[in-house]
Amino acid sequence: MQIVIVGANFGNKGAQSMLFTTVAALRRKYPDAKIFFAHANKSPCLNDAFTFDEIYFNKYHCEITATQVKLTTVAPWCPAEKTIRAFKAADLIVDVSGFALGSKWGANASFAYLNMINFVRALNVPMILMPQSFGGFEFGDAQKFMDAQIADVMTYPEKIFAREVDGYVPLRERYGLRNVSLHPDIVLSSETVKPADIYKDPPKITVPKVLDASCVGVVPNLRSFDRGGNTWQVLQTFYELINFLLKSGKIVYLFRHSVEDIRPCTWLKLLFADDGRVVLWQNDFSCFEYDEVCKQFDFLIVGRFHGVVHAYRNNVPCVLLGWAVKYRELAQLMYQTRYVFDVAAPEVDTREIFAAIDDMSNNLASNKKILRERLAQIQRGSSCFSAVEDILNASGGRAQ
Repeated sequence: MQIVIVGANFGNKGAQSMLFTTVAALRRKYPDAKIFFAHANKSPCLNDAFTFDEIYFNKYHCEITATQVKLTTVAPWCPAEKTIRAFKAADLIVDVSGFALGSKWGANASFAYLNMINFVRALNVPMILMPQSFGGFEFGDAQKFMDAQIADVMTYPEKIFAREVDGYVPLRERYGLRNVSLHPDIVLSSETVKPADIYKDPPKITVPKVLDASCVGVVPNLRSFDRGGNTWQVLQTFYELINFLLKSGKIVYLFRHSVEDIRPCTWLKLLFADDGRVVLWQNDFSCFEYDEVCKQFDFLIVGRFHGVVHAYRNNVPCVLLGWAVKYRELAQLMYQTRYVFDVAAPEVDTREIFAAIDDMSNNLASNKKILRERLAQIQRGSSCFSAVEDILNASGGRAQ
């Protein structure tokens, strides 16, 4: 059995979590499978520490002609021929992109994603798109071209799992796709991943400790600050939020979920440079370490989608400061809609956020109970890896 995973990376802990979740689930079912992580890093990133291998693959460099399929640019550490061989020999290509097809990224980026699927189609290898966001689908001058591409190319994957109704509905109704199903996020809906599932020699997980239950973790998202040119407004909102927490007797810990989020963490600490009650952790936590950090808090204030997912998975409630549909639908899925806010919206009212924080503090036990029960329901109903098994069985995968 050979499986290639595309769409993940190590810079974003959500992408890392989706990769690890997928590898762990495949390892449990197919312990002897050859699994490749296909990524666009210019140098190797696994250092022979994991139970899977790596190959270089950049979706922007797939070229398909009438006579051949090739990669136009490669990394020195992985020749194009090695990548092509791995794809051709695969029993299945698994895409774990969190969000790659949508007009938010522009027509060029979305076309590159579709061209990657066409690359797999040209090699005639089965493919599945694991739970992810799709849309919007407003491509301006490229609308007619992109509509035709989506309606054609997206018929190829055996199964497409849309994470939100907002993406599921247009794929079904606008583009007529019948291979699309609605399914919760893969990290939320899957069994907990253990380091031993993916490391050859599992590392010891050590994280800094918080003082006591009076502490609140704040996990900002750089994308919230640069969305719509509202950097100063969002910074002011976080400043008021941290002041509110301090006046409530809380100690605030600032830490990141994605590599780039160290920037807003640093900005916020600078606003409270002389206040020891605002603590900055500069650690670049792995997804396993982030899990352990989450568990120390009664609740978190989080701006990253998978930062919230990891907290929910560890029965830790959150106030969500997101800007996209996926945050609202995640909160709705977990019966937490009173705690989600678009922190970048021009009309954001910090008093409403303060009220939600007070409500969270007063209802921790009930929120934890809701999360625990809802998570169990979601995981019992998860079907994406059953679909993987069905595809491999139908295609005659070699491992049983």
